[in-house]
Amino acid sequence: MMQNPTAMMRMMGMLDKLRPEDIGDALNEMDAIKDPQTKMMVSMMLLGKWAERDGPAAMKYAEEHSKEAGISGKIMKMSVASSWAESDPDAVWAWYKGNKDNDSGGMLGGNQMVLSAVFSSLMSSNPDAAIKRFDELDPGTRQMAFAGMCQSALMDDSKRQMLLDKINSMPDDAEKTSSRQMLLSQWAVFSPDEATDWVSKQPTAEQKSLRESVGSALMMSDPKKGAAFMMEGVSAEDKPQRCSDVVGPWSMMDPKGAAAWLDTQGSGPELDQARQTLVSTLTRSNPEAAMNQAQAITDADKRFSAISSAYGAWSKKDPAAADQTLQNAGLTAEQVQSIRSTHQ
Repeated sequence: MMQNPTAMMRMMGMLDKLRPEDIGDALNEMDAIKDPQTKMMVSMMLLGKWAERDGPAAMKYAEEHSKEAGISGKIMKMSVASSWAESDPDAVWAWYKGNKDNDSGGMLGGNQMVLSAVFSSLMSSNPDAAIKRFDELDPGTRQMAFAGMCQSALMDDSKRQMLLDKINSMPDDAEKTSSRQMLLSQWAVFSPDEATDWVSKQPTAEQKSLRESVGSALMMSDPKKGAAFMMEGVSAEDKPQRCSDVVGPWSMMDPKGAAAWLDTQGSGPELDQARQTLVSTLTRSNPEAAMNQAQAITDADKRFSAISSAYGAWSKKDPAAADQTLQNAGLTAEQVQSIRSTHQ
């Protein structure tokens, strides 16, 4: 059914016409649906519809079925909490405060999981209340709530600014850093141009960490754009680490692209760390290319170690070519023999 949009639309229309008093019976008929994804989708829609009219009853049902349903049961509770928060935020907040310690199954198991849904709804409907209630949370639960607020604030300038202001007021530096990274990373995924433009307008002293957060997110969706943003204005002192930060995620998705980009950055010792990172990735997929990168490393010890790793993988696929390249890699006879002995 998930592969049939027409059937899903028809079912959604039927759910809209379902009487509140019939929702319980409809949930009892869920066993007839065999596809797990479809079953979860329909369950969420039914419980969400129920929670709009009777949050306590819907949550009671979700709680009774959450343990036997595993993670799916926790998602059901999130669906209830989200819809309930839209219609009666005070009631769902009271429920959470009274039940937060009753189910401590961790991030994917406990009642803390509903915080993301609750605070997403609160931030959407009443951002002032969301900020106020965020301050009432225990330190260990605040990040889950903040994740929910980010979801509703990303595409709204005023709400996003409220979260940025809230981050600046956080007294704990670790929480401030992780919250800013969370917001900026999500912002970069959904609106990269806005996120990069905002970072570029911040004080120079603050841009280093901000560029790392936004750039890391961009690397997953647009490596070339992410690399250009991360390298913009980078100091000589920071260039080795920044190049490695660019090459790391890029090489996991597109090692050839990462290698081509790194070759445009020069050939100095500031690239040794990035080349080591690239060798580690290429050794598994293309040891010949890994050997080329290894030979470009300027530090003698790092170069020897990288060549040895690349040779070890390459010699298993093409020993003759690997031996010939090793012989011409500019190493001493003792070093060549040491590498060969290591990988015999």
